[in-house]
Amino acid sequence: MPIIAEYIWVDGATPTHHVRSKTKIMPGDPAEVTLATFPRWAFDGSSTNQATGHDSDRILQPVNLVPDPVRGSGAFLVMCEVLEPDGTPHKTNTRAKLRAVMEKAAASKPWIAFEQEYTFFDGSKPLGFPQERRFPAAQGPYYCGVGADEVYGRDVVEAHMAACLEAGIELTGINAEVMPGQWEFQCGGPGVDPLTASDHLWMARWLLYRIGEDFGISATLDPKPVPGDWNGAGMHTNFSTEAMRSEGGAAEIERACQRLGEKRAEHLAVYGHGNEARLTGLHETCSYKDFRYGIADRGASIRIPRMVAEEGRGYLEDRRPAANADPYDVCVVLLKTTLNLW
Repeated sequence: MPIIAEYIWVDGATPTHHVRSKTKIMPGDPAEVTLATFPRWAFDGSSTNQATGHDSDRILQPVNLVPDPVRGSGAFLVMCEVLEPDGTPHKTNTRAKLRAVMEKAAASKPWIAFEQEYTFFDGSKPLGFPQERRFPAAQGPYYCGVGADEVYGRDVVEAHMAACLEAGIELTGINAEVMPGQWEFQCGGPGVDPLTASDHLWMARWLLYRIGEDFGISATLDPKPVPGDWNGAGMHTNFSTEAMRSEGGAAEIERACQRLGEKRAEHLAVYGHGNEARLTGLHETCSYKDFRYGIADRGASIRIPRMVAEEGRGYLEDRRPAANADPYDVCVVLLKTTLNLW
């Protein structure tokens, strides 16, 4: 039985990176597969904004893998970094930047969890928006709703959740969001380091798009998919270090929040293109022009969960990253700022 590998990587598209993939069929025993089973593989970087046509070959370096729940037995999803022909990281290889920061940050034992919001579209129309008029009823009942008049796309969401769990993706939950056709999944969590959480988020995004193909439904990570009085889509990022999680961690969380306030520009620069349309100060956001943190405040830049405040230790939630942010970039700036590594 051959081994089927879907090599997945992040391209060089601007202003927002996209996920790409291609399939490699190899001889071998699927039961004996390790990461070392999968060789480096060249691709046409001129078609992914990562090379020019006269020198187009770029290299995929496997760095993580999970079973492929789409193809099933004998198939794998292989997360890759993009390298230059000489083996050095390509300038668009944000994972390599996170690896370098993690060498300095590993002793702090950081944990990461992402809350990935996204919006389903049926053609050019958000799923659940009626054909006969421009907008459905105002947002309110859709969040964590139930019923065919409030929830749209659950069949795709359930298929995606099942696929992620079958693959071993670090998925911890799903829920319907505030706008019709808008959903969220949570990836990462206790004990999950930034590299693993980010790898799994990119693979979960790939699975979301791939499974959407089977239903004829597309998913967008646009931070403000519908203008007007509708919530945008974010990628709230829950972050902690061992010091934050330990006795007296509240003081460390406070220090981290103060440092985050000092580096607002550096964070917003990598928190997603078009984020200004989402971070208006309305719809559960703090304006990108401001910075504040607070307990249980979903209108703040940084929310400290109420249970964390009561226990005096735990984690913080950075509510600023947009849905289309690169998780590798987000982790880099969070680590550099909170651990004072600039």
